[in-house]
Amino acid sequence: MRRHLTVLLGGAALVVAAGCDSFLNEPDVARDPNNPTEATRNQLFVATQSALFGLQESGIAQTVCMWMQQCAGLGGRFVEQRGTNYQRLTGDYNTDFAGVYTGGGLLDLRRIQASAVADGDNVYAGVAKVMEAFLIGFAADAWGNIPYSEAAGENPTPKFDDQLEIYAALQTLLDEAITDLGGAGDGPGTFDLVYGGDKDKWTQAAYTLKARYFMHTAEGPTRGTFNTSAYQSAITAANNGISSRANDFRAFHGSGTSERNIWYQFETASGFGQDLVAGSVLVNLMKQRNDPRLADYFEPNEAGGFGGLDVNADTPANQISSLNLSAEFRQPLITWAENQLILAEAKFQTGGGAAAAATHVNAVRQAYGLAPLPAGSVTLQAIMEEKYVALFQNVEVWSDYRRTCLPVLDPAGAETVIPGRVYYGTSEENANPNTPSVGEQDAANGGRNPNDPTACTP
Repeated sequence: MRRHLTVLLGGAALVVAAGCDSFLNEPDVARDPNNPTEATRNQLFVATQSALFGLQESGIAQTVCMWMQQCAGLGGRFVEQRGTNYQRLTGDYNTDFAGVYTGGGLLDLRRIQASAVADGDNVYAGVAKVMEAFLIGFAADAWGNIPYSEAAGENPTPKFDDQLEIYAALQTLLDEAITDLGGAGDGPGTFDLVYGGDKDKWTQAAYTLKARYFMHTAEGPTRGTFNTSAYQSAITAANNGISSRANDFRAFHGSGTSERNIWYQFETASGFGQDLVAGSVLVNLMKQRNDPRLADYFEPNEAGGFGGLDVNADTPANQISSLNLSAEFRQPLITWAENQLILAEAKFQTGGGAAAAATHVNAVRQAYGLAPLPAGSVTLQAIMEEKYVALFQNVEVWSDYRRTCLPVLDPAGAETVIPGRVYYGTSEENANPNTPSVGEQDAANGGRNPNDPTACTP
């Protein structure tokens, strides 16, 4: 909201009375240049990118890492809430849910788009639309039905849109973004912390996001069935997606305390320290594969090797590796490897079989120093395990698991299934009467989102 500076100096009131009020109401006169009340488009853009990095690296990402047994909760609140019985509280994700809309979320992205359109900068608008699609897709993946169509309007209690309708709306938004990126305008330039304003790279990221969201609609009505048309659409989009590792969409971090990678901040500044450690499923899989990324992901344990905490067995403390974290590590969020493995899965599931999938699986394997697989030996499990390793610390592994139930995971403790969604926060429940209660959330589709009709069982 704009605040105007009130000027009451000497004969100001007489000037107004003399009929010069229109002069004093001019924007440049009413605004104090030393106390700006509105951020510029570029400032808003940097804020929205930073906020998106935070969402992709913080609470939900860390929860997913544990549920997918890439990580494990060793101490403190993580033992119960995240590790051994999937205890979820409505207050756990208040900050995450609010961040989708405010503080660098949807509202600011819409302001950026409006400003860019007003100035005729289609490229800038297109970049902001890709950011919006990434942000809202993340929220739909985690919570399912969310406010979207009414979320940026005047309605203080927006309705919750169906998750599948949101994915369809994001496909339209990404198409608009791709068109805009091919139009006139300078875009964000050096204020873009990811691509430095390179519109070709943004266009490729938009196509990979399209492919990702098509994959999120590929699960059929019963376990083991799939939507072939969604896979075909994913192939079409991914063919135009991120073309090289150099074009990966990666978070940007600096050495300043507030600029550091969130995973690193969690361990060094949150007070939780080593409460989050390596998970046994990922570590064991990488050891079986002789995967050279093992030392990139994890630190050697006290015994000098690598090991992870097993959520269903006692694991000696000296056998557990910590996460290998760096303050300035640029977390990969949308990548060439993901794009290749989307193509592998979609082609495998639409009649291309092992031979068609092998081209993409082996491209990823060879890029990371692994020997290629024989073309005839590539299975859906091999594809999904490749993606499970490549997308360490990326929330996308959760969507992959819900769709394919791969890799096979043994739910923690006495639980029979791994959660398919997180709860809406207490703040949203209090502010918006349209928010379903916890009981209603658990009752709907067995506590899973609309795109996930059947739970994975071991």
